[in-house]
Amino acid sequence: MKHKFFIVALLILHTGINLFSQEKNTRSWLLKGYLDDMQMAQFSKIDDPWTLDNQVNNRLDFTWSPGKVFSLGAGMRNRFLFGQTFTANPEYKGSLFADKGLVNMTWDIYSGQSFALTSGFDRAWLSVTTGKFQVTAGRQRINWGQAIVWNPNDIFNTYSYFDVDYPERPGSDAVRMQFYPSTTSVVEVASKWNSQGKITVAGLGRFNAGGYDIQFLAGLVDDQDWVLGAGWSGNISGAAFRGEVNYYQPKKNFTDTSGVFLATIGADYTFKNSLALTFQVFYNQLPAGYQPTNMLSIYQAPVSPKMLSFTEWNLFLMGSYPVTPLFDVSLGGMYYPDLAGYYIGPTLNYNLKQNIDLSLFIQYFNGRFKEAGLQMEDVYFQAFMGAVRLKWSF
Repeated sequence: MKHKFFIVALLILHTGINLFSQEKNTRSWLLKGYLDDMQMAQFSKIDDPWTLDNQVNNRLDFTWSPGKVFSLGAGMRNRFLFGQTFTANPEYKGSLFADKGLVNMTWDIYSGQSFALTSGFDRAWLSVTTGKFQVTAGRQRINWGQAIVWNPNDIFNTYSYFDVDYPERPGSDAVRMQFYPSTTSVVEVASKWNSQGKITVAGLGRFNAGGYDIQFLAGLVDDQDWVLGAGWSGNISGAAFRGEVNYYQPKKNFTDTSGVFLATIGADYTFKNSLALTFQVFYNQLPAGYQPTNMLSIYQAPVSPKMLSFTEWNLFLMGSYPVTPLFDVSLGGMYYPDLAGYYIGPTLNYNLKQNIDLSLFIQYFNGRFKEAGLQMEDVYFQAFMGAVRLKWSF
């Protein structure tokens, strides 16, 4: 119990230091973050019982660069959650304390039947730079993706597009070495270890040719699958053009045909009136006979980088527009041909004053799937999630 009070006191101290740093900030170190409160409501049908939840999030990010050679950083995520999901879904509370890294840096500070206070580090790294070389060790974000929604090349840090309140994305316990032959090229080698001690190790080379950033990667994922991949991003007539492909082959069955192929291609364009459109098509080869069995397969983060979706074909279209300098709106949608289903997600964001934003998120799913264990026709499902968030960034 004493260590829990110590951690809570440490969080309060960090917040106090951050407020002080806004006036006494130096060139070598920076402490920033945010505090937000989000009220959520979920239901399957409008006349069904609603599930109400609330979560308070506090983010602290610290970086220190005393010179040109050494730098370090740490990112802390503190959350207080309470509501009806704890009792409606017995697995929910356990997922809050799950740490996928080799080192457990997520703690159950205090929890009960319908609430939880959790704290954890998703960044904790040390970096050394000398000449054209850079080595970073510790919990870090390794982002090799080029596309917007689905990123097959992002083999180190899979995430869920539907997680609207975690823009930083998870980190990995990894060692990353980078060499920059020129200003437009890089060669990388990275290794990460997960909570089960399984290793992911891969190399990537990126260069510019014909106005395109092109990359190739190869490696071993979770000590189970060999992977080969490629990606690109460029421009066609003012529109950004991006894509990624990956092929996974099981290490134990290297000579058979049990491999998995993922590919995505997309474009985004901003008109003169500031209307921005984004389009993406994604194909994810799934195991034979696979069917999503419940809504958790939609909301939860992908279980592996070779299974980023619950259907093979996925189409995405989103439009965003700044109505005023302080008010932004966007509308995203997905279509799942395999399920004859779709997703609609409007978002509204209003800047109340400097560093304070009020946002509204809506997510609606509709489709059909075969429920596991039942000998029957396709099961129709729908789900709604709405959230209002007040966020203060400092």
